[in-house]
Amino acid sequence: MNLDSRTELLNEFVETCRQAELSITPQRLAVYKALLRSDNHPSPDMIYKSVLPEFPTISFATVYKILETFDQNGIISKVTALHNKLRYDPIKEHHHHIICVKCKKIIDIKSDDLDKLPIPSEVKEDNELIDFTVHFNVICSECRKKD
Repeated sequence: MNLDSRTELLNEFVETCRQAELSITPQRLAVYKALLRSDNHPSPDMIYKSVLPEFPTISFATVYKILETFDQNGIISKVTALHNKLRYDPIKEHHHHIICVKCKKIIDIKSDDLDKLPIPSEVKEDNELIDFTVHFNVICSECRKKD
């Protein structure tokens, strides 16, 4: 993610917090910036370790609560519980993911072709489709080189 994209997302963060009447505390700002710095959809533990040097008294529970508050207010989204770890994504715009099953790296994909996939009738039958994303489970090139 480039500097312009991060700046734009940070501005959106501030505006969304204001609309949701959420205070922009130093801890919340640090957690959000940690999300923006990561290119790998960090877990709560990864974010906690990232903000700890700046906030040595912050607890893991506080970081987790901040992430849940962000998710509930549409500031971030949960990618999903992948490989027994919850992962977060600061990019709310519709996109898909490539997930390495070995190193757990997650890469964003924007694809009009994937967005136009036909929805199976079993999904539409008794349900109201809200959204969908496609996850490709792979062994990434870096992990393949190690094998």
